[in-house]
Amino acid sequence: MKTLSLLATCSLPLFLLGSCGYHLGGLRCEALKNMDTFCVNMFANQTTQPDVAMQMTTALNDSLQRDGSFRMASPSQCDFVIEGAVTGISRNSLTTDTADSYVSQEIGMTVHVTYTVKDTKSGKPLMSGVTHGEGSYFNTTGNIQSARAAALSYATRKAADNIVYRLTIP
Repeated sequence: MKTLSLLATCSLPLFLLGSCGYHLGGLRCEALKNMDTFCVNMFANQTTQPDVAMQMTTALNDSLQRDGSFRMASPSQCDFVIEGAVTGISRNSLTTDTADSYVSQEIGMTVHVTYTVKDTKSGKPLMSGVTHGEGSYFNTTGNIQSARAAALSYATRKAADNIVYRLTIP
């Protein structure tokens, strides 16, 4: 009886953790269920921020490879291609200085991205969407330029993860 009780106690947390929505790759949305390889075209930059399109393209490639549901291939060998644009970067004050409410201490940064997934054989769009990634940085001491660049990098990685999540939801 104690063994059965112990087994039930140990298996319940494992069951709950297994149903949290995490996966190790291999899952795909309906539109991409018969596709194995991908290619990410360089994203367009519709902002005034230099290099944000390159950061977004690299982040999406990294996120897709980390997920493991699809393999990277050359543009002539892939099953589908992802292309898109970074359409905007917005900033907003998250916290202000206690002595002066006009001075922001923490600044939030949101990267706005559009994307399209196309079948390379037919050229038809399989899916498209809009996503956002958020990051933040502190506007206090230290190198604010480096903090801003780190927040932008984090925001592009979050946007890339959102795209991969949409591609791998069954």
